[in-house]
Amino acid sequence: MRKENVLMCKNIKLILLSIIFSFLTFEIQADKIEEVDLEGFSIGKSLLEYASLDEINLSKASKQYPNEKYTIYKGEKIVNLKIYDLVNINIKKNDKKFIIRGIAGIKYYNTLDECNNLKREIQNSLEKTFKFDSKDITKFASNQDETGKSMVYGIQNYFKPYPSNEAIMVNCYHFTKESKIKRNLKVSVASEEFAYYIINEAFKK
Repeated sequence: MRKENVLMCKNIKLILLSIIFSFLTFEIQADKIEEVDLEGFSIGKSLLEYASLDEINLSKASKQYPNEKYTIYKGEKIVNLKIYDLVNINIKKNDKKFIIRGIAGIKYYNTLDECNNLKREIQNSLEKTFKFDSKDITKFASNQDETGKSMVYGIQNYFKPYPSNEAIMVNCYHFTKESKIKRNLKVSVASEEFAYYIINEAFKK
C-alpha cells in the first residue's frame, strides 16, 4: 500500500510539472520563433532589456564553448526562474547590443521515463501552438561524455524548410552515473545563425 501511495504521489507530481511546462513555457498563438517565450526571454530581444551592463557581465557563464564566437550568459542570475533550474542565453561575441540568438531552459531529472514523459507533454503543447515545417526524432551520443555512453534522446522541430535549422528542440540528456554530469531535459530555441554555429562550429577549437 505504501509503495502504491509513493507511486501515486510521483505520478501526480509529474503530471503537475507537465501541465506547468505546457501552459507556461510558450506563448499561446505564437507563430514565429521570436514569439517563443522561455522564462521571459525571447530570440531577437536585447539582454539589456532585462539587466544592466554590469549585471550582464556578472552573469557570464564560467564554462563557454571551445569555439568562442558566442558567449553564454546565465539567465538565473538575471531573473527569478519559475520553471527551469537553469537558463542559458547565447549572445554573439562582442555584440554591444546583446541580441539574444539562442535560449535553453534546463530541468534536472532522475529516470529516463520521467524525462520522456515530460518531453512528450512539451512536444504535444508545441504541436498545438506552432505550425512546424518538419521534425526529426533523434538519438545520439552526447559530445559532453568522451566515453560515448551517455545518450541524447530528442525531438527537433523546424520552422522553415531545409537547409534552415531554425528550431525548437526538446532533448533528454541521459548521462551515465560515471560521467558525473547531471541528467537534464533541455528545451532549446535557436535562431538560424545560432543553430548553424552549434551544428558546425561550437565544439571545434
